[in-house]
Amino acid sequence: GFKNLGNTCYLNSVLQCLTYTPPLANYCLRGQHSKQCDGANSACPFCMLENRISRSFDIEVPVDAPQRIYKYLQTFAKHFRAGRQEDAHELLRYAIDACDSACARLQKRGSKSSDQTVMKEIFGGFLQSQIWCLSCNAVSSKLDSVMDLSLDIVRTKTLKEAICNFFQPEVLDGNNKYQCEKCKKLSVARKQLSIYQSPNVLVIQLKRFENFLGGKIDAHVEFEEELKLRSHMSKNSPDVHPDYSLYAVVVHSGFSQYGGHYYAYVKDPRGQWYCCNDSFVSAASSATVLSERVYILFYVRDS
Repeated sequence: GFKNLGNTCYLNSVLQCLTYTPPLANYCLRGQHSKQCDGANSACPFCMLENRISRSFDIEVPVDAPQRIYKYLQTFAKHFRAGRQEDAHELLRYAIDACDSACARLQKRGSKSSDQTVMKEIFGGFLQSQIWCLSCNAVSSKLDSVMDLSLDIVRTKTLKEAICNFFQPEVLDGNNKYQCEKCKKLSVARKQLSIYQSPNVLVIQLKRFENFLGGKIDAHVEFEEELKLRSHMSKNSPDVHPDYSLYAVVVHSGFSQYGGHYYAYVKDPRGQWYCCNDSFVSAASSATVLSERVYILFYVRDS
């Protein structure tokens, strides 16, 4: 478990999930970043994460404290403040981006031209956006890189339904007409998102904090331990078998984004689930995990 250092449940829960992310843990346990980085003894965010993950598997103590990461919290997110409750998903995004930037700096220093860092290899994917002009049938297509999916859950009962809604075709009309390059005019069009390249680790955030007053959507959204995305893949995608297994979730208990408590469930390599609630860690069943009102889900590819 991780000691709470003062409203750090959001940090502890995210660190537990990253620690049990298989490809990231394997990479960190081999020390592949710190071997090349001169920031091992300074404030390199990836070195700190690598050290934290390695320490979690190396030391024989029931409770530890992520003190170094907490000390350098603003290295990951400049506006985060010690002692203040922050958003777990926001921390996760900042942590991945900070580690990605650290990898990119290392590659640039080594004169590697590729922008495909280890963080992009683990968490990165591509969505394809296609727009059909309904006047001339011209098709515009582009790829956008993503590190996670954020899904609306208003009036949504299942994760599958939320994913289907995300990829539902959208008609661009009225004030939202499409400026067609071929027609040279504003036209009615249809927009369709699909997955061109699915990530090795798929992170899904359920948008529970949608009220500008700080309210929360606290409804249970049904999800499963197995997830298949074949029906949402682009027709021209080289990625044909994006099948996933759940290995971690973050839960927020409470009624507002400005308060409450975060805790996590993680699955160990043997398939046993554990509830990680700050310094308290206990075995949990699959049924218990699936009954939770989850906020963030972590899936890893089966192949």
